Amino acid sequence: MKHSILMAFLLGILFMGCTITNPTTEVVVLPADSLVVNIEKYSNVTVAVEGVIVHLCGVDGKKMKLMTESGAVIKIVPIDTLASFDEAFYDKRVRVLGVVRESRIETSSIDRMEQQRAILCHIDNAPCKDSAWVKKKQESGAADTLSQHCIDKLRTIMKQTGKNYIPVITIIAEKVELVVPEKR
Repeated sequence: MKHSILMAFLLGILFMGCTITNPTTEVVVLPADSLVVNIEKYSNVTVAVEGVIVHLCGVDGKKMKLMTESGAVIKIVPIDTLASFDEAFYDKRVRVLGVVRESRIETSSIDRMEQQRAILCHIDNAPCKDSAWVKKKQESGAADTLSQHCIDKLRTIMKQTGKNYIPVITIIAEKVELVVPEKR
């Protein structure tokens, strides 16, 4: 009996030792605009940036739109896919800690969304998942105009940047906190 308890204890220690994460992950603290301009340098890097949350997804609260000082957009998603963001972040300055990812919306995807007359999410330019809102826009007759406006905006950005894709910069957030303004 004592041998079984000792063996279970030792196995428990062994398994716990295998799941310890490296606490020395280097975090790069930088202005959010530097992240946007130098995305190639920071993709897959843990960063800390600040900005204002200008939109929180109304469907499930799992996406936020962080606006940088220059007006660029960074998509913020929680590391826990079951979690939602606190509505208190909306219209507030926040500090986000997480891993950076870049995805790209290629010309062929934009062509496909245009054919489908998709209304795009203004956080990440993917088709909007808010089916009730989309249905209201379709019923009011505004959907096609709204869809075309979004598509035209993406094509204009591609023309201005000289790229055949739209970059979508995402931070998979481990931590999001409100930034309290310093008192003077």
